[in-house]
Amino acid sequence: MSDFYPIIDAHCHVFPDAIAEKSKDAVSEFYDLPMYTSGKAAHLRKERDKAIFIDGTEYGITRQLICAPAVTPKQTASVNAFISQLVREDPALIGYGTLHPGNANFAEILGRFRENGLSGLKLHSDFQQFNIDEPRMFPVYEEAQRLGLPVLFHMGDRKLDYSHPRRLQAVLEHFPALTVTAAHMGGYSHWSEALDVLQPSERLYFDLSSTVQFIDGDLLKQFLDKFGEEQFFFGSDFPMWDPAEELKRLLSFGLSERTLQNILHDNFIRYIEKRS
Repeated sequence: MSDFYPIIDAHCHVFPDAIAEKSKDAVSEFYDLPMYTSGKAAHLRKERDKAIFIDGTEYGITRQLICAPAVTPKQTASVNAFISQLVREDPALIGYGTLHPGNANFAEILGRFRENGLSGLKLHSDFQQFNIDEPRMFPVYEEAQRLGLPVLFHMGDRKLDYSHPRRLQAVLEHFPALTVTAAHMGGYSHWSEALDVLQPSERLYFDLSSTVQFIDGDLLKQFLDKFGEEQFFFGSDFPMWDPAEELKRLLSFGLSERTLQNILHDNFIRYIEKRS
């Protein structure tokens, strides 16, 4: 590999400083999992300043996709303004806006995304409490599809069924032009179901956030073989996990240099270029 290897972290959460610690604790309690750090923007930027040396190769995060969920309809405007401001101040950030199922003016909200520097929509059904395939969400997907806005779905959960892979497959079948990223490799704790139920498509992407420490290399290779390695992005789920540790786990799977380059950087560059 080259002397320096750039990485795009395609799944990061960030919170305003005033509520970052409270938000971190709430996420930790909700999932009963430890948190690497708080989700302050300053902490996020520090991850790009770190040099990661593994087996004589230097890696470094050069860009980050950021998002935050609106847990109530009233939070949507402030969350989107916060993400938009960070993106405008820092060109290394790619911002995905939020939308709550209770926002009746969803078309107006989505219509302002691009002028506010927001590149896509992130939905987190665990926190927002909706089934991703329920009919009340169909007008939202229709509008995102019309606008060419990609949707990043939180996928999977040990206890909840809101974002089971079968629900995502139903969405994909209803909206044949909607571009989707299935976070957590299609379904945290439901990877076998995701592998069975989801069907390959050039508009279906996956990120590996909150995944590589829970699976083995054989399962990942099954996903790469079925869906195509060009459909996968590296993601850390910051601030839940340390991006450097997630990278080390991915490297331990023995993937080829070309595959790693695609997952860590090149796939997301091509993904962005398709939508520019």
